Amino acid sequence: MKAIIHFRFLTMGKRDDNREERRRRILAAAAAGFAERGFHGTGMAEIAAAAGITPANLYRYFDAKEAIVRAIVDEQREAVAVAVQTAERRADALDAVLGLFGHFMAEARSPQASRLWLEILAEVARNPRVADAFTADDGLVKQGFASLLRRGMAEGTVRADLDLEATVIWLIALVDGAVGRVAVEPAFDLDRASRPFFDLIRRALAPAIPVPAGPVPA
Repeated sequence: MKAIIHFRFLTMGKRDDNREERRRRILAAAAAGFAERGFHGTGMAEIAAAAGITPANLYRYFDAKEAIVRAIVDEQREAVAVAVQTAERRADALDAVLGLFGHFMAEARSPQASRLWLEILAEVARNPRVADAFTADDGLVKQGFASLLRRGMAEGTVRADLDLEATVIWLIALVDGAVGRVAVEPAFDLDRASRPFFDLIRRALAPAIPVPAGPVPA
């Protein structure tokens, strides 16, 4: 009896592994198609063929392309949560902000990933259900930056007069801009351009250095 139960558990575990592996193949195939041909230029049959499954099998996992996009955004949100937790472990809050910013900039290095994200942003503007998934992801990014900046203000490593909300939006907008630039200009050297840019951001966020008072005029 124990052997039978053990066999059933092994079989169920293998099925779950196979299902998850197939799901990941679907998402990878869809992401590649969306990046190359656009959301509306990629059909479900094409995604199924690229994933090595039948269209009927694909619909057992996702009932529409919209559901696939939402799943891609959900996975991105999981990655964001890990990136925020990693940044929070840094001792210096300003370094943590730049580390989180650097994580998102690093993701923009790939032209394919950049084109995919632009496709998702375009669909966010058209589809309320996709927008809901994106809003949760975007909210996590905003919370991560805001929490680190607030900590830096309290510690004195980030200037205290920042407009917190506006600063968070601008940091995200800078990443979005990098994504767009890499998507339209794949030869753009993001690493080289980022080095002096990070220095500018550090100086913009750091507390101002007091200027020593000059001699009092006679």
